[in-house]
Amino acid sequence: MTRKLLLTLLALSVLVSNASATEMFEKVGTVGLQFLEIGVGPRGVGMGEAVVGAYTGIEATYWNPAGLRTITRPTVLLTYGTWPADISHQYFAYAMQPSFVQGIVAISVTSLQMDPMVVRTADNPDGVGVMFDPGDLAIGLTYARVFTDKFSAGGTLKWFHSGLADLSALGEPGLQDYYVEGFVGDFGTLYDTGFRSLKIGLMIQNMGPEVTYNDEPVPLPATFKFGISMNIFETPGQAITVAAEFRHPSDTSEKILVGAEYDLRQMYFLRAGYKSNFDEESFTAGGGVKVAVGSLGSLGVDYSYSDFGHLGGVHRLGLVGEF
Repeated sequence: MTRKLLLTLLALSVLVSNASATEMFEKVGTVGLQFLEIGVGPRGVGMGEAVVGAYTGIEATYWNPAGLRTITRPTVLLTYGTWPADISHQYFAYAMQPSFVQGIVAISVTSLQMDPMVVRTADNPDGVGVMFDPGDLAIGLTYARVFTDKFSAGGTLKWFHSGLADLSALGEPGLQDYYVEGFVGDFGTLYDTGFRSLKIGLMIQNMGPEVTYNDEPVPLPATFKFGISMNIFETPGQAITVAAEFRHPSDTSEKILVGAEYDLRQMYFLRAGYKSNFDEESFTAGGGVKVAVGSLGSLGVDYSYSDFGHLGGVHRLGLVGEF
C-alpha cells in the first residue's frame, strides 16, 4: 500500500511537471488565490518552510497533512503575521483523534485582511463616500491516517472566499460585489525510511478547477513539493534536525528551501532557514518555548522572522496548546 501511494504521487508530479514544461516562460501573475501559498506557523516558517518532509504536529494541517500522525490529544494552534502594506495574516487550527473514526481529524481557518480603503475615482480623487474592504478566507477540513509505524497520509479540502470589493452601494450599473468562491484540495504523504531518522515527504497542494474573475478564468496556485529531513545530532536532551525541500509551483520556476531546528530538552527551540530562487524572500529565523501546564497538557509560544528584501521583514507569532 505504501509503495502504491508513493508511486501515485510521483506519477502525479510528473504530469504536473510535463504540463508546466509545455510553457517556455514563467507564468508569473497568471494564477489567483495567492493567499493560499502563504506559509502559516512560526515553526515551519522559521525553518525556511522546508518542512514537507520534516514537520509533525498541528502546523501540518498546512505543511503536509500526513504530519498530523503525532497528534494524540486535542491540539489547537493560533498564529498572527504582519505583512507589508498593513496586511495581516491569521491562521487557526484544531486537531484531535475522534472516537468515531480511525485517524486524525482537523479543522483550520486562514484569513488575510487589509484595512478598509476609500473608493476613489478620476472625478473624485478624495473619495466618493464609500469604503471597500478586500480580504481572503479559507476554511479547511483535514483527515490523516497512520497506516504503519513508518507511513502516513492525509488530505485537506478547503472552501475559499476571496473578496475584492463591494461597490454595489454606489448604485451604478455594472458595479457590484466582486468575489470568488470555490474548493481546493491538498494531499500528502510522510514516510520514515528506517535509516537513522531520515523522513521523506511528498505533497500536492492547492489542487482545483479554475476560478473566474470578471468573466476571466484564472488557475489556482497548484504546487508539488518533495522534501527530506533527518536528525544530524541527537542525544537524550538535544537534537538538531536539518531539512530540505524541492518545490515546483505552477506559475514560477522551481524553488529550493533548506532549514534546521535545534531542540533542547523538547522545551527550547532555535530555527533558521534559507529560500532559494525567490524574488524577494531569502533567510528566515525563529525560536520557541514549550512548557508543561500541570496535568492539563502543554503550552508553546513560537516566533519567526522572514526577510522580504525591499519589502522589509515579516513577523509571525504562534500559540500552541495541547490538552
